[in-house]
Amino acid sequence: MEIVKLEKEYKDEVIRINQATVSNLTNPDLYIPFSQEDIEKAFGPTDEVMLYGVICNGVLAAVSGLFFDISDLAGEGELQHNEPAETAEIGACMTLPEFRSKGYMLALNRKLTEIARQRGITRLVATAHPENSASNRSLEKLGMKRIKEFYRYGRYLRNLFVMDI
Repeated sequence: MEIVKLEKEYKDEVIRINQATVSNLTNPDLYIPFSQEDIEKAFGPTDEVMLYGVICNGVLAAVSGLFFDISDLAGEGELQHNEPAETAEIGACMTLPEFRSKGYMLALNRKLTEIARQRGITRLVATAHPENSASNRSLEKLGMKRIKEFYRYGRYLRNLFVMDI
């Protein structure tokens, strides 16, 4: 297993793992698909989104990202007093089905926590569907605290997790 920053040469692989994640869902609300706009930001000229991945036996097995624009979460009461420049979101967490339950997402998110700290981020947030027990457990193992349940984008039921770093 190797953790790497995903540069432009991984764009098609990220699209493939996103499509595989969506097509394997038992409940479409468990995952908010990584949008084309998010993909363009991740591989664009700015660092608004940074994606990292786990390479296992030459295959991109898992992806997770740091999102530095969390304006859609800013209205959540627990985050209203945070400086936006000091808060980032861990998101776009995807693991191919054949690579699940191996701890890859936890390893990725630990790496992202380290990178966020180096960039001056003092608080991380993340969301997961309440029924997505693997994601919820992984975020708790990372040290995040579940603070509430809410509807993201007015549609997607999510647990909101927060961690000061």
